[in-house]
Amino acid sequence: MAQTLSQSLKALVKSIDETESLVANADQWVRVRLPVGVPRFASRHRQMITELAFLRVFLSWELFLEETFILYLTGKTPPRGRAPHRFVYPPNRKGAVGIVSEGRDFAKWSTPSIVVARAERFFRDGKPFSPAMSHHMSALNEMRHLRNAIAHWQEKTQDKFEAVVRTRSRTGTYQKGLSVGAFLGSTVPTSNPPQSFFDDYVSKVRWLANKIVPN
Repeated sequence: MAQTLSQSLKALVKSIDETESLVANADQWVRVRLPVGVPRFASRHRQMITELAFLRVFLSWELFLEETFILYLTGKTPPRGRAPHRFVYPPNRKGAVGIVSEGRDFAKWSTPSIVVARAERFFRDGKPFSPAMSHHMSALNEMRHLRNAIAHWQEKTQDKFEAVVRTRSRTGTYQKGLSVGAFLGSTVPTSNPPQSFFDDYVSKVRWLANKIVPN
């Protein structure tokens, strides 16, 4: 539980840094040539690690949204800039959590449109969440579909994953049997310098975090 907006931002950045390092290391491990008989680090292992790293980033992003939303709702000010104008004034954190959850056991943070709508109910112009998230709404929805495809293998989640691949690929096709990890490790078409989809999504999360909590 972050006590300040700055701490919440630092926690997200630390999680992202660690996952990026893990994925980069996995890319190196798969290239290591080992003596005969020594179990090697295979491409499928790298793909699995990439998927787990992506899940970690997504979960950290959800936690960041929840923590910063509650902190702003209790009147906290970011390191740089002003606190957003609130429409409600909860007396403490517990009151803010109750308002945000709106009678449910917990609020949902994985669907960007829900977060944007929630921000616009509680803050003027939905700031700082709505302007930033609206800028990368497509990427955030893609991330949610990828997260679901990793966490819940169902026909529906697989269909959404395949749709993301077709949308983002140069050819508009989906290679049968492609894993989420393999897709995340592949290069974004036209990216210069070349960048993986994993790095592309992570860079967007970094950008969004710094817009939500100006530092």
